Amino acid sequence: MPKRFYKNFILLCSCLLLPAFLYAASGQAKQSDQRALFLEMEAALKKGNSQLYLDSRDQLEGYPLTDYLESLYLANRFDKLSQKDIDRFVARNPDLPQAYSLQYQWLRWLAAKKHWKNYLIAYDKMNIQGGRYQCFKGRALLATGQKSKAWKEAEQLWLVGKSQDKTCDMLFTRWKKAGGLTQKLAAQRFWLAVDKRELSLARYIDRSITAPQYKNSTRLFWRIHKDASLLAKQNLFDGKKKSHQKIMLYGINRLISKDKDKAADIWLALRNKHAFDVAQIERTDKRLALKFAKNFTDNADEQIARIDPAYKYPEVTKWRIRLALSEQNWGDVLERIQKLPPSLRNKNRWSYWDTVARLKLNNYESVTNNQALVRLSQERSFYGFLVAGMTELPFQLNHQTPEHSPQSIEALAAKYRGFARIGEWLELERVSLAQSELNRIRPRLTAEERKLLPYLAKGYGWHHQAIMAAAREALWNDLELRFPSPESSLFARYSKDREIDGLWALSIARQESAFNARARSHAGARGLMQLMPGTAKQAARKGDVPYRGASDLYNPEKNISIGTAHLAWLAKRFEGNTIYATAAYNAGSSAVKRWLAARGDLPLDIWIETIPYDETRGYVQNVLAFRVIYGLREQGNVEMFTKQEAALLTLTPEEQTLIASNP
Repeated sequence: MPKRFYKNFILLCSCLLLPAFLYAASGQAKQSDQRALFLEMEAALKKGNSQLYLDSRDQLEGYPLTDYLESLYLANRFDKLSQKDIDRFVARNPDLPQAYSLQYQWLRWLAAKKHWKNYLIAYDKMNIQGGRYQCFKGRALLATGQKSKAWKEAEQLWLVGKSQDKTCDMLFTRWKKAGGLTQKLAAQRFWLAVDKRELSLARYIDRSITAPQYKNSTRLFWRIHKDASLLAKQNLFDGKKKSHQKIMLYGINRLISKDKDKAADIWLALRNKHAFDVAQIERTDKRLALKFAKNFTDNADEQIARIDPAYKYPEVTKWRIRLALSEQNWGDVLERIQKLPPSLRNKNRWSYWDTVARLKLNNYESVTNNQALVRLSQERSFYGFLVAGMTELPFQLNHQTPEHSPQSIEALAAKYRGFARIGEWLELERVSLAQSELNRIRPRLTAEERKLLPYLAKGYGWHHQAIMAAAREALWNDLELRFPSPESSLFARYSKDREIDGLWALSIARQESAFNARARSHAGARGLMQLMPGTAKQAARKGDVPYRGASDLYNPEKNISIGTAHLAWLAKRFEGNTIYATAAYNAGSSAVKRWLAARGDLPLDIWIETIPYDETRGYVQNVLAFRVIYGLREQGNVEMFTKQEAALLTLTPEEQTLIASNP
């Protein structure tokens, strides 16, 4: 977040209250002095030194983060506090994230000091279930002589499908010695662990299971785990037993990954013989059918027809259409689109392919009189832009900004103290703390206030949050909110240096992180362009970019420099085809090379539609559409495809002319 926060705030939305105004600071100099003093106090308090805070806190009058400092101060003196002190602080700061975390710190301190009676009082004031704090509660109940209640807590903590915190060990040991762990409870947790695929835990629990009525089932489970093809021996199973149903479903799922043809034969036999519930059948049918479809096996159509002969599952039907597209079997494409429910059949994706199929089948009249096609060409979407390009109509952005008054946004900013703290956290470039504040405020907002939140975030220059809040409130047509251009000069400069399209790079960042410079995915991708550290290291070396390590990726300029270098390398690897390069940015070059080897001779729009990874298919289509949106907003005109790429589409120029004649 830039240091010019307040200046940008005024430029972006001069009517909004500045955080400085909210807490009535007397000027920029005072703000700066208070901020410097705050940082000194924070550093001292985190080291356990409270003297500077006590001596100088009066100088922070009106500063938004004083309550945060008080939470640090209180955490340093738990030995001098009572529950009433904690309660008073929480009551004064109901939306302060640190008030919530202070209560957890307080619980941990009470447990460490073995103040068990006070722990139970504090625990009952918080809504906590599971984990170490509930384990401490069980220990507190034991320590205060409440064994029956402690055993109830132990049983509740036991019946989960994952390993509990080590703080539970003592409670579980005492509970087992008291005879609390029955064979039934052991078996229940075994199957819970299996459901969560926590097989190490399941093995550990299985050592406690000795009763034949439970042990026979767990033995059978491990046999099927080792060799799922044993499912063919149906005499091994009693379909009336829930545990045996679990084993059969588990085995089928393992077999689908190893030998889908054998899995299909066995599953259809099991499905016909045993009384699985509807949800179990649907999950397994769909997983098996999609496994065939997404692998484009030669017998995919035949096997899917066995699994879902009545076209019951729309998700499977979509893939049956894609299989027909991969064969360019236009009769099947048209027939299978009609199998979709009307709510899906009329979506822009299938309207497009319906049109293409009719043209390929020489059904020109149904195309030239197709009003759905006219509507599609007016949509702001990948398929809308695709059809608009063919009909030679201008792309439609359909931008609309809902009415909202500056005064209403100003009133919202003033109503909740947390907004002043958000502004200051952003000024200090601590976005995660600003996010914590917003997470505490959001549930307290009215429906009308939530609709104003994106505009307040935009005023802060907090583009990521403006985008996310706009999505939550379905403000799909406010393109100023949804498609900002932060760091545009960096994208332009490094894209020019790499000789790639700057709109492409900007659209990649919009799709990857929604302009969250601090973003980190579960896989470990970081920053604006969501680069994996290994990829970044290679791209930096190839692009001659100084790179010290993963932390560099949170720097916007470094991230953009390396990200554009990687895009340039991908574009070169795929001979200038940005569609293939975009897919590779998301799924990896190896996957795209594999798809091209299998289906690279397909027309480009069919190739996109038949990308096996749902995420990557949506990713490519979004990036292409985003590039059009940015191009129209920033340059006034743009094409979704280059001439070379457009020549690779399914419809020939002559067929596109027929679409263009559509009134």
